[in-house]
Amino acid sequence: MNKSILFLLVSLFIVSTSDAQNMRKQLKKRTAEAGLTGSLGYYGNKHWGIGVNAQYLHGIGRKKQRLAIGCGLRGFVFFTKERDYSTSSPSLVARNRGGADTMYMEKVQTSTINAFVAIKINIKKGVDIHLNTDIGGINFGDSKDGYFRSYETNPIPPGTKYKTEPYGFNVNMGNGSYGSLMSELYGSFRLNDQFLWRLGVNYYRNEYKLDTNIPMNGRRFYQNQWMAMTGIAVNLRWKKDIIQSQYFF
Repeated sequence: MNKSILFLLVSLFIVSTSDAQNMRKQLKKRTAEAGLTGSLGYYGNKHWGIGVNAQYLHGIGRKKQRLAIGCGLRGFVFFTKERDYSTSSPSLVARNRGGADTMYMEKVQTSTINAFVAIKINIKKGVDIHLNTDIGGINFGDSKDGYFRSYETNPIPPGTKYKTEPYGFNVNMGNGSYGSLMSELYGSFRLNDQFLWRLGVNYYRNEYKLDTNIPMNGRRFYQNQWMAMTGIAVNLRWKKDIIQSQYFF
C-alpha cells in the first residue's frame, strides 16, 4: 500500500514538473505598464520636464525570456530658458568654417507626443533594465522670439530677432532627425505587485523652426539635453503576472 502511494506521488510530481516545463515554453512574459516620470538636468543651466507613458513588451525565447521587446506612447512637457540652439542641418554646419551658428532662446516650453520602441532586460526577480527611443510623433507649443547669432557676422548679443516655434513633426533619422525626440535608459525596481520605481537618465533632442530661411543655416535649430529621471509605474498585468510567475521564477 505504501509503495503504491509513493509511486502515485512520484508520478504526480513528474507529470506536474513536465506540465510546468511545457507551460513555460508556451507562455510569453508580457509587460504592460503606465508611468509618470520627472526629469531634471543642470548642464549649461537648469532644464526639466514631466512625462507620462504607456508601454507593452513581449518576451523573447522559450525559457527564462530575460529579453523583451515592444513599443509604447509617451507624452512629455519640456521647460528651459536662456539656451543657445544650434543649426540642425549637419551639411550646413560642415560648410560653416566658424562652426554651427546659434539661435538664443530666452524661454522654451514644448509639449510632445511620440511613439517609441523599447527593450527590457530582466536582471533578477523584480529588477529590470529598460532602454527606449522615440520613433516619431507631433509637437505642441507657442511661438517664441529667438535671436540669431552668427560666429562670422554677429556674435554679440542680443543678435537678430526671428519668430520661432517648435517643429511640428518628429521623425527619428539618427544624425538627421527632425523635431523633438527622447531616448531613455533606466532601472525598474518592483515595490510590490502593482507598483514599480524607475530611476535612470534620458537624452532629449528639442528643435525649433523659423518662419524664414537664414543663409547657410536653414530654418531649423536644435539642442540636446541630458537629464536624470525618476518616476513611478503601474503594472497593468499584476494579477496575471502573479499566476504566470510560477513558471518563470
